Amino acid sequence: MNTILIVLVLLALAVGIVLWATRRKPSNPTNAPGESDTAWNDPIMPTDNDREPRA
Repeated sequence: MNTILIVLVLLALAVGIVLWATRRKPSNPTNAPGESDTAWNDPIMPTDNDREPRA
């Protein structure tokens, strides 16, 4: 029984070391802002067609 317990502890330790050694860190920060040029607050300008009276 003690031998099985020691083997299980060593196996869990090995799996933990492998997972710790192979984990990937994010290449880019995840809290970076996205696309900022959406033009949601640009003023609306009338087009040339709206300036001339229609016939």
